[in-house]
This record gives sequence, C-alpha cells and structure tokens, in this order.
Amino acid sequence: MSHDHSEPESPLAKLLNSILMLGAPVFLLAMLGLTGFFFVAGMGEKDEAAPAEQAAAAPAAAPSGGAGAPAPAATPVVAAAAPKAAGGKPEGVTDAFWDLGKSSYATCAACHGPDGKGLQAGPAKMAPSMEKSPILVGDPNGAILVVLKGIAKENMDFMGIMAGLGAGLNDEQIAAVLTYCRNSFGNSAPAITTEQVAAARTKFAAVNAPAGVKRADIPALIGSAQ
Repeated sequence: MSHDHSEPESPLAKLLNSILMLGAPVFLLAMLGLTGFFFVAGMGEKDEAAPAEQAAAAPAAAPSGGAGAPAPAATPVVAAAAPKAAGGKPEGVTDAFWDLGKSSYATCAACHGPDGKGLQAGPAKMAPSMEKSPILVGDPNGAILVVLKGIAKENMDFMGIMAGLGAGLNDEQIAAVLTYCRNSFGNSAPAITTEQVAAARTKFAAVNAPAGVKRADIPALIGSAQ
C-alpha cells in the first residue's frame, strides 16, 4: 500500500498566497471605482457648465406684454454687415473674367508693383501709382488708349516706359486687366467690356504713335475718336 507524500507548505508561502488572492480583487475594484468616480465627476462638470453656456448664448428676452402674457419669440441675432471696402469685383463681372484680369496684371506689376503704387527703383519709381489715377478710373477710352498705344517718355519722372500692349494682349485681356485695376488699389470704377476694347481698337487704329501717345494729347485723341 503506497502513500502520497507532499512537503508541508511553509507559513510564508501561505501568507503570500493569501495576499495575492485577496490583493488582486481589491486592486481591480479600486481601479474600477476610481474610473467610475472620474467619469461621473466629468459628467457633472458638463451638466453644470451647460446652463451657463445656454444662458450666455440665448438672446435677451424682450419685455413681456404684461403679467401672465407669453413672452414674444426671440428674434435671431444677425451680425451687422461690414461696410464694403472700396473696389473689389464689380457686380455682374464673372469670377473667370476677374481672375483673367488679376493674372494679366502680372505684366503690369513689373513696373507698377504688386500693390499698384509703383515699384521703387532707387530714388525714383518705375511707374506712377494706379491709386485714383485719372487716366485709369476716368473715361474708359483713355485707359484703353494707353494700353493699346503706350505713353511717350517725355522726362525722367519715372524710370520705366509704358509701351503699347495692343499687339500682345487681346481685347478680352485688356478689358479684364483694366477692370481689375479700376477696382483694385483703392479704386472703384465701372467695368470695361471686351466690346468696348474692340470698338476702341478700331477708333484708335489710325493713331500713329510708335513711341506712345503724349499725356497732354490723350483728351484730344479721345474726343476725336468719339
């Protein structure tokens, strides 16, 4: 007859087993309790903040018509429209036409500068400022004439030369770039159409000015072409 013999478990081993068996559940319960506590606390903070946020967002109630009378429905608050800045795309001008003018202005910016104020070249500027330019924002035929034929260089007030661009730009490009310039850089003037440029090209076809027209002659040339 055989008997199973096992070594008796030491008191220290029993103590460690007891700690592990009891400690693991206690640790898990503590973690779950802390998680639940922070979750509930967070929800409580949201609930407390909600009334304050709603009160701040709600429009002020209009005075009631009397005791017991229902308060009138709150009128949605509409932000006041900002005043329209001078210039900008004129009404009726398409985005494509405006973008064409803006991209075509890259040629002009070489002298007039990206801001239209004239590119500085040492002590002088390459070209005059376009802001409130009487030729640019005045009679459309004057602006078209200058782009078609250029302006003669009579002095050294400006370092650049306004050459005629009639051969390099088509009627739509000229109309678009002039419309863009007449409504940028602080300017605001009616748009110029492709038809206006085509008509002006025909009117000024006989103007013989290979070096550009003189500024003083522009009013007379406009008048003779009308």
